Amino acid sequence: MGVTMDTTHLLVTDLEVDTALADQGVPPAIRAVWQLIWESEVGLDEVLAFDVPDAELDDRLVVIRHAKEGGVLEAGVTVSAANVLRELIGARTEGPLFTVDGRRLTKTAAAAAFRKASGGRTIHALRFTRQMKARRPARLSAGAGQPEEKSA
Repeated sequence: MGVTMDTTHLLVTDLEVDTALADQGVPPAIRAVWQLIWESEVGLDEVLAFDVPDAELDDRLVVIRHAKEGGVLEAGVTVSAANVLRELIGARTEGPLFTVDGRRLTKTAAAAAFRKASGGRTIHALRFTRQMKARRPARLSAGAGQPEEKSA
């Protein structure tokens, strides 16, 4: 019999994410980072490294120039995320994609804002939950931290 680790504390619910993404007190660049992590296969470090030209929004792609695996990769983004990025970029053609007060958004700032907006969850819970949903979509819905009900 294998030992399973309880990872429920690492999960966020759809409601928690929707609430955080809708929080108008959080700068749009930070909410856009959260949305990309939640909706795509891109990690936090990769997202924060994006420059404006890395967003190929007509093709709904982001280009990962320094992927952990090495080389250059592309990741698809949702229509919703592409629209948010389009708004965020505006008329800019260069520079960091995610900025707050004219500076590239940092990992610390993005993580601290998510912890505050989500009642203490880590920003890594976004990606972890998405990955778990991909493996077992029926188990992780609005009650991510609750056990499945068994039918008789």
